[in-house]
Amino acid sequence: MLLSEELLFQYKRCNRRTFLNVYGEESQKQPEKEFTLKLRQEKEFHSKRVLEIYNLRYYQPQVLIKDTENILKLALMTEDLMAIGVECIYQGIIAHKTIIINEGKEEEITLIAFPTLLIKQNIPSRWGNWSYFPVNTPLGKNIKAEYKIMSAFGGDILNQIQGINLSQTHIFLKNKYKPYHLNLNMWISSSRDLVRECVSMLANKNEPEIFISRQRCGFCQWYQSCYSLAKSQQNLSLIPGISPKKQELLIKNNITNFSSLSQITLSDLKQVFHGEIANNIYQQTQSLFTSKAILKNILPKIPTNNIELYFDIEAEPERNLDYLLGVLLVNHQTQQQKYYTFLAKNIEEEENIWQEFVTFINQYENSPIFHYSPYEVETIKRLGYLYKTSSSQLKSILSRLFDLHKIVINSFFLPVENYSLKSIANWLGFHWRNPKTGKTLSNYDKLGGDQCVFWYDQWLQTGDRLWLDYILIYNEDDCLGTYELKKWLTKYQDKLA
Repeated sequence: MLLSEELLFQYKRCNRRTFLNVYGEESQKQPEKEFTLKLRQEKEFHSKRVLEIYNLRYYQPQVLIKDTENILKLALMTEDLMAIGVECIYQGIIAHKTIIINEGKEEEITLIAFPTLLIKQNIPSRWGNWSYFPVNTPLGKNIKAEYKIMSAFGGDILNQIQGINLSQTHIFLKNKYKPYHLNLNMWISSSRDLVRECVSMLANKNEPEIFISRQRCGFCQWYQSCYSLAKSQQNLSLIPGISPKKQELLIKNNITNFSSLSQITLSDLKQVFHGEIANNIYQQTQSLFTSKAILKNILPKIPTNNIELYFDIEAEPERNLDYLLGVLLVNHQTQQQKYYTFLAKNIEEEENIWQEFVTFINQYENSPIFHYSPYEVETIKRLGYLYKTSSSQLKSILSRLFDLHKIVINSFFLPVENYSLKSIANWLGFHWRNPKTGKTLSNYDKLGGDQCVFWYDQWLQTGDRLWLDYILIYNEDDCLGTYELKKWLTKYQDKLA
């Protein structure tokens, strides 16, 4: 059995993904999202920047042999380079065969790791008076346990290959200019435990339970396969508020799916969870069961005006750039709508679009501005401070902002699988367009803000206006979706009155 660092990393995040990557049917696997390509390019850029920081002459196994798809050949080439004592190896592969006892049986495993760099040091090893320590370059900006475990996994393999006891490895986080020094002695045992768990699952073909997580599952190529199965099973993870631990606890109490949960009484559910948690799960389940909204708390007063503004932002986090401020103007007197865009075609134009946006907003000083996340408030504060907007103007804009996400979360249980704008608007009958075809999307999960990040990156690389057009269509639909939600909230408010 081959167990790579990539499979182990996936196992740490989602054991089911590792299982499917080994045993799943390829026909069930979706193509990679375009955003994944951007992440891969960012990883390459980050790795090369770290290479420049060390400023060492390096050798790269992938350019030294023809059969670059053969991992074990690349591992042998990496060992050959270590044996002759080159100063630095870039994108090498290290492999080590070992025996793991699984349920009393010996399993021969080849462990494979992909350190970004292997750097020569003056510590004796089987090679001679030198050895190598690994440098890893994850894309995260903060150190995480999974980064430490993966670095320890590679460090452990390197110890076995070299016949030494490395004390530390280096982890270079994104946008950092100094490495994080990982104490291997503290993390090797954790990595070995994870290896044993993963090998046991794969050797015994124990297919893990499904748990659908919007944040974790979004980029996985098995998402549609898992989601379809979860729907057919009435999986508990499709109910908002059900975490993996809560799902496990429900199953232990013979509440195994949505159907069984919907039939349980609140008093019985309180035997499983404490008061408020039990009540929230019960009400959310009843909302889904009846397909109706349930009022959670008093609905705050939602303003109306002859002219209302619906606001959404598209951003490029890597460049710290808010490149599109989109506004849908709804005139209730004339029954007209118009979509306005303030678009920065590069980072230098951000200040211009901000000033234009402020001028535009100030024309409608009595109009409420509706949006669907805290991000719009944070961004207005950031841009106002950065570009020295007067405090009076900034206060005026901020006072007119109404976050519909906050209102919904605090006031309702809705019959939706999650509380994203797309999920709620989809329930209300509004569907986003596919910007490439103009056709309405039936599955809101196929399109997200990550797609806009990729499109904007393509615009910067190619200068093709088509990429910007895709973004504008997507952003306009975000504004229209926000408007649909506000209309529903207003009607609900009127019914209560």
